[in-house]
Amino acid sequence: MVKVTAGQERNVARIIEARIASPEDGIYAIIVLPGIKGYIFLEAESKEKVSLITQGIKHVKARAIMPVKKEELMVHLTEKPAVEMLSAGDVVEIISGPLQGISGKVIRVDKPKNEVTIEPADAAFPLPISVPADQVRVVKHKGA
Repeated sequence: MVKVTAGQERNVARIIEARIASPEDGIYAIIVLPGIKGYIFLEAESKEKVSLITQGIKHVKARAIMPVKKEELMVHLTEKPAVEMLSAGDVVEIISGPLQGISGKVIRVDKPKNEVTIEPADAAFPLPISVPADQVRVVKHKGA
């Protein structure tokens, strides 16, 4: 685990990725978890390899590299069902099926059926459409 400036996790990960020339560098994976601000996770041979690859990067805060057990990370890596991520008022786009490409506002989420009902944005009149939750992608959350 490497401490970085909050909000710069992706930038630091990209810089590290650009510095890795080959698998012989000893860095195997770079993980940026959206729920954990200010930290990135590297799978590496040793702490020394991580220290060398992060040396001189502007937004890396702490020089001390902290080891983290795989089990601690697995809690954050479990995939949540798509229906859990949706709420009424979100703007979504249908990404598969016969209605692919249509975007609209979520008016209802039916978790037991794993369905969302959306109202297309470009429709001339309100026409609710129910589609499986895994066929939509959130474009904008209600509060954002």
